[in-house]
Amino acid sequence: MQSASDVISSLFWFNDENDVDDEKDQQIIEQFVHNVEDFSSQYGSEISVSYTAFNLRGPPSNFPDYGDYPQAFVMRTYGTWWDDAPSAQQDYMPQNASAITSQDFVEVSFEKAVYPLEVSIFETYNPGALVRIWARGPTAWMLLWEGEPEYVGDTPRIFSPQIRQINVPTRILRLEFNHKLLPYYTELDAVLLRGKQPPNLVEYMKNNFSYSTLFYKKTQPVVEKGQLLNRIIASNLHENVVPPIVAPANQKQIDTGPPLGDFQSLPDETILCVMKYLDIQSLCRCAQVNRHFNRLASDAILYRSIDLRPYWHCVQSQVLGTLSMRCKFLQKLDLSWCGSHRMIQPNYVVNFLKDSGAELTHLRMNCCKFVDTSVLRAIVETSTNLQELCLRSVVGCSDWLCLSALKRLKRLDLYRTDITTAAAVAIIRSNPGLRHLNVGSCKMISSMDEVALALGGYCPNLISVDFWKSYSLTPNGIRALGNCKKLQELDVGWCLQAGGSGEWLGWLAGGCLRKLFLGALRGVSDRDLRALLPAPRLAQLDLLGVRAVTPDICHAILAECRDLRLLDVSFCDQIQESQVLEWREQYPHVSIKRSFQSANLNTAPNPLFLAPSLE
Repeated sequence: MQSASDVISSLFWFNDENDVDDEKDQQIIEQFVHNVEDFSSQYGSEISVSYTAFNLRGPPSNFPDYGDYPQAFVMRTYGTWWDDAPSAQQDYMPQNASAITSQDFVEVSFEKAVYPLEVSIFETYNPGALVRIWARGPTAWMLLWEGEPEYVGDTPRIFSPQIRQINVPTRILRLEFNHKLLPYYTELDAVLLRGKQPPNLVEYMKNNFSYSTLFYKKTQPVVEKGQLLNRIIASNLHENVVPPIVAPANQKQIDTGPPLGDFQSLPDETILCVMKYLDIQSLCRCAQVNRHFNRLASDAILYRSIDLRPYWHCVQSQVLGTLSMRCKFLQKLDLSWCGSHRMIQPNYVVNFLKDSGAELTHLRMNCCKFVDTSVLRAIVETSTNLQELCLRSVVGCSDWLCLSALKRLKRLDLYRTDITTAAAVAIIRSNPGLRHLNVGSCKMISSMDEVALALGGYCPNLISVDFWKSYSLTPNGIRALGNCKKLQELDVGWCLQAGGSGEWLGWLAGGCLRKLFLGALRGVSDRDLRALLPAPRLAQLDLLGVRAVTPDICHAILAECRDLRLLDVSFCDQIQESQVLEWREQYPHVSIKRSFQSANLNTAPNPLFLAPSLE
């Protein structure tokens, strides 16, 4: 007899009459990544392949060598340093977080669909961040493996965890990462998928959805209304799920008392106070207990903050329709990572915002494919009180300028978006209360100086700004930030046009700076850094690839900056490993980083750091 899963699966997977299920026809194949479909962050930029997600394509480039190589995929964070920075964000709904959290993901596809038998991750630097492996089926994501993050030491490895066996082929995997235990950036060299080919590969590939087959004309039959129920009934599954219970004719109905016992006597206010600590999934289960609990678990007061990111793998458009009936007082909403593979349609988001977005003050839609111009306009029209808006990695919107209608923004995250210079400047001018801004890797901003000048002229209370890999930022723009007297965090890493000289650092001198990232600015000298001192609150300083830095200024910084906790001197070719080891003994409270590309720590840095270019 067929199982329930077999019956349901057969409706979505069309089997040709000529298909052969013989095990001999199921060939086991191994394949490396064919394409990178999506990712949450990368150390590299959009105009280069160094340290980018696309380095995962094909076989390993560096393995079994261990070290820091630009041919690998590197994400933006490591450890807990970003959580300790002034720009750190808090979860809207902490009770929703799973026991194993994740900060980053990458989604990869392979040329052929297979029944997965093994997934191997080639890790060439600081391994141990992988926590989940997902596989994309015809209509849903399936969890293949989950495990705690770890740090396994300074050694390369091929990580091949025992994965769950699934009964549908896949050609798309998603990997999730937690970097909190890592001492430095993790680097991935390749991903290998080993599995059995379906008997009729052509038919299965047609039905296995991916970005490359969005416009493929499918040939599977249409499932008519009622067909699913008819197939289940025909299989007699309902007769075997629960044995029939026959009550004696003379048995009297026993009075079991109130359905909830003594809990029923508690005031509604008390029960609601308990329920506010429940996650979304638990609230939905409570709503199914009885009518009393349904009423309480659906109370709008419990839905002021909603975080659906932990459920990205199962949230579909219909979920928004269900939640809209309970979200009359919604203030904070996080849909980050949701909506992959068209699981959420833009029109559902627009309708949800119109129904429930009037009181929104915080909204996160990071890495959401459903965000288009219609969604941006709905945000502006319905959520006029927004204080936080995060749209990381959102591309394809034609009217970013409409966001300038918002007037109360305090945090704006536009990392890796395609916003233009004019739109960014207009939004800044409309929001003088802006405190946190991220415009890192925004390749369509042709003049980042204009953005910096607008910040200096209109946002006196600015606390943090991230210009990461903004190749059009020059010292003229950075000087304007001297007007932001409350500035605590500045990231100008890889802003190469600002690296010819570091004299602008003198404009930032003051006691407020807590985080300063100057990666790859080779023109910064000891004299420039000395102009920052004293910096009593400086806790994080990144000097990666700054060629002119000498041990003298580093020693002065370590001695004078009593709050310093992170110092990165990777690829500073005037600083030797012996000096770093001495500092680590002398200043044990400071985590001093020095990356390397081989076992010989005193070899010359990679040319990428010696002579950075825009190529």
